[in-house]
Amino acid sequence: MNLKDLKHLNSLLADFTWYGRTFLQTGTGLEWDAIGGRDYFATAWMEFFKGINDGTYHRLAEAITDAPYIPHFRGEVQKELNPLLAELEAMAVEQGLHKIKVRIDVGKFKRYETKLRQLSADGIVFDIIQDDDDIRDTYFIDGDPDQIRSYLMHGIKGVIHRYTSAEQEKIRGLEIRLKELETELQEKNGLLNTRDLMYQDLARTVKEQQEEITAITERNRTLEGILSEYSKEEEEATIAEIEPSAPIKDGKLRMYFLYKLGFLDKTIWNDGIKYKHMATILRKILCGEMITQVSALRYAKLFNSTGSTELKHFESENESTVLDYLKSVCPDMDFPKGRFVNDIRKNTGRSG
Repeated sequence: MNLKDLKHLNSLLADFTWYGRTFLQTGTGLEWDAIGGRDYFATAWMEFFKGINDGTYHRLAEAITDAPYIPHFRGEVQKELNPLLAELEAMAVEQGLHKIKVRIDVGKFKRYETKLRQLSADGIVFDIIQDDDDIRDTYFIDGDPDQIRSYLMHGIKGVIHRYTSAEQEKIRGLEIRLKELETELQEKNGLLNTRDLMYQDLARTVKEQQEEITAITERNRTLEGILSEYSKEEEEATIAEIEPSAPIKDGKLRMYFLYKLGFLDKTIWNDGIKYKHMATILRKILCGEMITQVSALRYAKLFNSTGSTELKHFESENESTVLDYLKSVCPDMDFPKGRFVNDIRKNTGRSG
């Protein structure tokens, strides 16, 4: 809601309360001579009796209690209506039907003629005006002051009740919502407590598992150390048993040993392999990981054990691998399957 809405509501309240205040000023609706009208074409008594008879007063009450106003302007409405209602309740009012005398200025008849004829047609004024000769300054209206006051108070009470009941309904709604929020809060607190307990159990489990992992890791490290020492001692013992010398690290010296062992003898290589190919292959092989003397000796024995099951098994599994490797090193050289060395080497090996 905005200032424009408040101004409109205040205008409605002014029109609505005018009836009650006017009723108070006229001595319960019986004395109208001193009350000025708000409309140029109607006197105060014309506006008043027309308004309470044709539904204008009721429509103003309905407009004031329009739903959009209620949540925002309860204070403004009660400030205007509560004092007026108290005054109407406190005033002494005559009961019974009265013939209320009302007047007009005859000189202003033309100004009031339309409104007078309408009041006459509606049965509010019972003096029927026939022509100009029938013009008079005094008319009579039948009215019960106590009933008029009751009607005015009923309208005011209805407006106040609408605002109060709406406020009470709002309060009840807020109270219900508050209880719902309290219930939700209790449920959430219960869930939070459950979650905290779960986190505590989880933290305890994680800690226990971390301690167990630490213990296992330490135990594995100890076992690895023991195994490493054992392997080292075993290898050293084997090396000492065969030859207590250190691994050969010098590449030229390694090639010399290969030569002494016969691997550099050109006659055992494939006829098509040139020296540059031999050099490339051996250089690639010698650039690999260093091997111990024990391993070199073991391999030498393996590859010289012609006809052994282990050698045949190794050859069957690695023949293609060796062939592919040689082809990748020397892509311009043809290596037929099974022809890694020449027939002289094969025959020599078999005859030896």
